[in-house]
Amino acid sequence: FTATKVAYAITRRNDGKPDGRGRFRYAQISSSSLIALAHGTNDAQKTMGVITLTLIAAGQQAPGSGPQFWVIVACALAIAIGTYSGGWRIIRTLGSGLTEVKPAQGFAAETSTAATILASSHLGFALSTTQVASGSVIGSGLGRRGSTVRWRTAGRIGIGWLLTLPASAAIGAVAAVIAHLGTVGLIIDAVIGLAVIFFIFFRSRRNAVHAGNAIPVPNVAESGHAVRISGSKVRRVKTETGTLPPLTNIAMSAATEDKERKRALEEAKAAEKAAKAATKRAKKALKESKNHKKGTQK
Repeated sequence: FTATKVAYAITRRNDGKPDGRGRFRYAQISSSSLIALAHGTNDAQKTMGVITLTLIAAGQQAPGSGPQFWVIVACALAIAIGTYSGGWRIIRTLGSGLTEVKPAQGFAAETSTAATILASSHLGFALSTTQVASGSVIGSGLGRRGSTVRWRTAGRIGIGWLLTLPASAAIGAVAAVIAHLGTVGLIIDAVIGLAVIFFIFFRSRRNAVHAGNAIPVPNVAESGHAVRISGSKVRRVKTETGTLPPLTNIAMSAATEDKERKRALEEAKAAEKAAKAATKRAKKALKESKNHKKGTQK
């Protein structure tokens, strides 16, 4: 909230000239990279800590020792692959579901998120990057005049936070009881875990969220000015809102859908116009028929 207020205050102009706030999208390259660093310093450390604690409890590692190298590499790869592979529903929720995020708001939210996580990592506190980012986005929505925060979505996120701890504790307790059965218990835990993962994955594919529909096309196109991927094919696309700047292949599918909607709308209007013309001709023919009939009777 405060960072957004400051960002808008220092860029406010009273001479009627452009404020240049759109250039904050260039600064977001650095702020988002800082979040990636903060994400690794906190979330990855929690995973490494759990694995290391398990190894110590099982007698596979000496008490008081730090994470083994393979644990560090495995956690780093898991975090990197998971971040790279998607999470598009979360991207859509944070990017446009909570509030309409402008470049200045995005920069303020990202810097606030990174600062909070890095500070907590330094102090040894465990935080959730998603929770901190959600709070920052809500604050940025409150900080920009005229912006609207979708509190219903924020409420659903809050309920999810409240249910996370008890649900995780219950699942962990059940898994621990099953694991005490020995090797068979471990196999049962693994099978159940994989089954749940695949069920959630295929369930989510019914209404898939991907790079093409996670964020509105104009927003993706505007961001494309700040980040250009070398070697990617770009071209201008006409949409209902006008001609967009060059789009990367990531946004082309959404742009195509926009063109198809426009074409369908034009066809519907043409059909409606033709129907009105046919109705008008029918009325005219009926009127002429009545006049002709009256003339014949006379």
